[in-house]
Amino acid sequence: MELDKWFPAIWLLSNCKNGISSYDLARELGIAQKSARFMFHRIRFAMQSEGGGKLGDRVEVDETFIGGKARNMHARNRRAFEALTDGERKTAVLGMLERGSHVRT
Repeated sequence: MELDKWFPAIWLLSNCKNGISSYDLARELGIAQKSARFMFHRIRFAMQSEGGGKLGDRVEVDETFIGGKARNMHARNRRAFEALTDGERKTAVLGMLERGSHVRT
């Protein structure tokens, strides 16, 4: 399953006050109920941590901007793309890594 299914599932699970059923998630994302239940099990397992999800003492942070180039686009899309400012053309992506942590699998 792609990340475009996982991120909305994480958001729905963590932001619904009374929770959400796997049937509701399946309907929202357009996937099978069995897949939604599998996702919920994985998300809940990943959210179980003793430290409350905060990163430790040594954290590395890096950022980058991701986006296409105008020369690789079709002419009709290129005009709209070139009208944007530099900040609107690309998406900012931030990554964080805790040094010395043990990853659970």
